[in-house]
Amino acid sequence: MAVPKDAVWERDPHTAAKHDLLKRYLAAWAPILLSRHDVISYAEGFAGAGVYKRGEPGSPVIAYDVFADALHRSPKRMRMILMEEDARRVEELQRQMTLVRSRHADDIAKRLVVDIRPGDFHPALLQKLRGIGALGKPLFVLLDSFGGPDIPYSLLDELGRHPSTEVMVTFEPSFLTRFAQNHGGHRQLGDAAFGSQRWQAVFQQPSSRKFTFLREQYRDTLRQAGFTHTLYFEMVDEGGRMLYLIFGTQHELGLEKMKDAMWKVDPSYGVRYRDPRDTQQQMLDLVFEPDTAPLRRILLDFIPEAPDGRTIPELKRYALLETVYRPAQVIEAVRQLRDVGAVTTEPRAINTKTRVSLAATPPPTKPSAEQGALW
Repeated sequence: MAVPKDAVWERDPHTAAKHDLLKRYLAAWAPILLSRHDVISYAEGFAGAGVYKRGEPGSPVIAYDVFADALHRSPKRMRMILMEEDARRVEELQRQMTLVRSRHADDIAKRLVVDIRPGDFHPALLQKLRGIGALGKPLFVLLDSFGGPDIPYSLLDELGRHPSTEVMVTFEPSFLTRFAQNHGGHRQLGDAAFGSQRWQAVFQQPSSRKFTFLREQYRDTLRQAGFTHTLYFEMVDEGGRMLYLIFGTQHELGLEKMKDAMWKVDPSYGVRYRDPRDTQQQMLDLVFEPDTAPLRRILLDFIPEAPDGRTIPELKRYALLETVYRPAQVIEAVRQLRDVGAVTTEPRAINTKTRVSLAATPPPTKPSAEQGALW
């Protein structure tokens, strides 16, 4: 998206969804790490003004409120490093952070240190994180730019060397697909963002595959930087503009908590999920009881890879690491597969000792009306 010219601008549905997700995840992340460490850090590379035109709070204010609440229940400390290049936004951000601090006890302000740094985020952000000793300790870095490609791989590579660091990066694919093929400077930006020229194979992809190809290439980029587990959020606005929010972590617990957060995002924001392993690429709406048809298809492909079937813990871990689904959603998916005769479970009661195998006789391609639309 185009960089706004004003210091404060309208909040779009994309941003509202990102903030909902961020708030839910940080509310789980901070208490877990504060229970294990004396100090944890949070950083933003594109902090903005901290507020939108209609008074909605920006991500720094949202994060501060979440952290203040966590510190009310913990005697530990936190640090927030906020980078912003636009001098007008820096001034407004300072005002907004003063306001949010005033809403909390003085003790919280002493233990929740906010450092606002004017200027370009790179390499200044890394220099600051090194200077305060945040690298190598629990750290969440939000790189919520205007879509890029403006996050250099060199930054991700440095952050990914530290197992306790997690990142969330905004990535908009349309810039590269529209402008980079015939513009050497734009291709160089892409090379710097992906850390190689492999992404340029997008120009040989059919139009329907270009965005998906770049998304998966960028997830590979994060994995190459050291973030072994990645998760993406696909956002489409009213005009059809696509935006990805990509999360990277080196811990299965972080991945699980992010999935818990993503399935709770308000569906009115227009966030959708599409599992990369689903051959039908079905769009998934955010509802209380999500459609598990893609998960069932994925499990049916995974189960036969083991001659003796799969245990429930194996299926749950596969769902966590390889799909957009939560481990808790596996049980119902297996139950539905068994009900239509696609799999057998031994013992029949589904628990941690249950082994799931393909049924000897496959179910009909189209389930009956009694079975329901499971595929």
